[in-house]
Amino acid sequence: MKTTILILSFFIFCSKSFSQVNCYIYPENSRERKACELSDEALKYKQGSKESQLLFDKAITLGPKFHWAYYEKSVPYFKRGFLIEGLKLLNEAVKLKPLDYLWYRAYWYWQYKNNELCIKDLETYYAMPKAYIQFTPGGEKDMRIILGLAYAKTGNYTKGIETILNCLNSYKTEDDFGFADYHSLGVLYVKNKQYDKAIKALKKQIIINKDLADTYYYLGIAYKEKLDLKEAKKQFKNALLKFQDTNKFININAGFKVYKSDILEAIEKLE
Repeated sequence: MKTTILILSFFIFCSKSFSQVNCYIYPENSRERKACELSDEALKYKQGSKESQLLFDKAITLGPKFHWAYYEKSVPYFKRGFLIEGLKLLNEAVKLKPLDYLWYRAYWYWQYKNNELCIKDLETYYAMPKAYIQFTPGGEKDMRIILGLAYAKTGNYTKGIETILNCLNSYKTEDDFGFADYHSLGVLYVKNKQYDKAIKALKKQIIINKDLADTYYYLGIAYKEKLDLKEAKKQFKNALLKFQDTNKFININAGFKVYKSDILEAIEKLE
C-alpha cells in the first residue's frame, strides 16, 4: 500500500503539483474567475512552454490576486534551476495564501541548501492554526522530517532529533511511516554521537526497508565508534553490496548523502 501511494504521489507531482482550482467558486465575470479560466487553459499545454507561460501572464495581469497562477507559473522555473525567477513568482502566491504555499517554498529552499530560510518558512507554517501534514512534492517524506534535517544541517542535531521524533510519534499505524524515516533519525543520532540510539533506529529502518545502502553505512559508523570493528566492517560491506544492487532504494532528500567512495574508504580503513 505504501509503495502504491508513493508511486501515485510521484506521478501526480510530475503532472500537476497541486489540484486544479475550481473556477466556479469565484463570481461569474469576476477577475479571479477569468484568471482561473485562463490558468486552466494554460494547463492544456506542456508545462513551461511559451504558450502556457503567456497564458499565466495574462491570468496574473487580469487577476493579480489569483494566487494559483503565480504558483503554476513558478514551477517550471524551479525544475529548470532558475531559483530567483521561481521565487519571485512563488513569493506572490505565499503573500496571497501562505497556508497553501509556505511549505512548498520551504521545500525549494531545502533543495537549494538554504536551510535557514527553509526552517523559517516551516516554523511559520506549523505555527499557523490550520496547518496540516505536508509531504515533499514526490510524496516520500513528511515535511516535518525535512525540518528536522534542516535543523541538523545547521548543526542543531538535538533540535533535529526532537523534531523527527515528534513527527514519528504522531503516526497512528506502521503504514504511516515513510521508507526512510528511521534512517533520518538514525543518521542524526550518529551525528550527535548517540550511538546506541543510532543503532536501534537504523535497525528499525532495515526492518521497514532493507534496500537503503546508506543505512548500513551509518550503522557501520555507529559500531565503529563503539569500537565493535568486526560488526562495523560487516555493515560497511553490506552497504557496498546494497549500493551495487540494482534494486537499491534511492533516498531522495536524504540530507546526508553517502557515496560509494565513502563506503570504500570506510572499509579500507578497517582492512
